[in-house]
Amino acid sequence: MSAPPYPQQGYPPQQGYPPQQGYPPQQGYPPQQGYPPQQGYPPSSAPPGYDGKQQIGATPTTTMIVRDTQVQPNDYLGFAIFVTICCCLPLGIVALIKASEVQSRSRDGDYNGARESSKSAKSWSICGLICGIIMWVAAAVFLVIYLVFIVQKVKDVIAEDIDTENSSF
Repeated sequence: MSAPPYPQQGYPPQQGYPPQQGYPPQQGYPPQQGYPPQQGYPPSSAPPGYDGKQQIGATPTTTMIVRDTQVQPNDYLGFAIFVTICCCLPLGIVALIKASEVQSRSRDGDYNGARESSKSAKSWSICGLICGIIMWVAAAVFLVIYLVFIVQKVKDVIAEDIDTENSSF
């Protein structure tokens, strides 16, 4: 499949506009001549950087990168986020701070500090979880007692209304 032929004279004139003269067809450019050699530079047969003087070069050095391959301790970040959202906000925030310290200390190479922060994040998260469970259970017990008290009070009020209506007849 070949490409469709293109018009030689450009686009057809548009309605309401006078026809425009197009550019004359371009002829091929004459071949370019080479540039003359620049003054002050050695001939092209010389190696790069050669100026006829003795070169003094730096000796190559070897760079060795040493990395510790210790494993980063667990940061308990997910546990801390769960405690913050679902259980106990203040203790969860402390656990989040300790969890972020694990990552930064491990990145800095302080693995002992990272382990300490990991233990601290875990203990703050556990404390927050326990406090949260205690608060949820206490809230549920309080709600049940409150509802029982309200239901009993409503029953007493209804009974009094019935007694006063019966005694008035």
